[in-house]
Amino acid sequence: MWAAFMLVMLSGGGTMIMRKFHNSIAVGFFMGTVVATSQLFFLLFLVYSGYSGDRVNSSQSGQEESVMAMFCFIQAVLLGSFAAILGAHRSEILDRTQGGLNSINDGEEVLS
Repeated sequence: MWAAFMLVMLSGGGTMIMRKFHNSIAVGFFMGTVVATSQLFFLLFLVYSGYSGDRVNSSQSGQEESVMAMFCFIQAVLLGSFAAILGAHRSEILDRTQGGLNSINDGEEVLS
């Protein structure tokens, strides 16, 4: 339930940042959140894999845990690849009109 809540909050916050807030702090926070959520799902994959192995060793069915482990691994890979793509293309997301040296000197001659 906690993981589902994290995904809902990540998608809602990510949608707001990608549509409205294009400054470096918001994009960096979003990238860090995506990486942290990816690591959370990888950790859940390891936990569910361990539970599945323990249940199989105690002669019980570990099928539910195996399915959850597979789901968590797929989610971790998807979030990790999204974070890599976001990191590679973050300069296209950032708004260049919000200050900085490049936006101050755009269209003006620099006096020497």
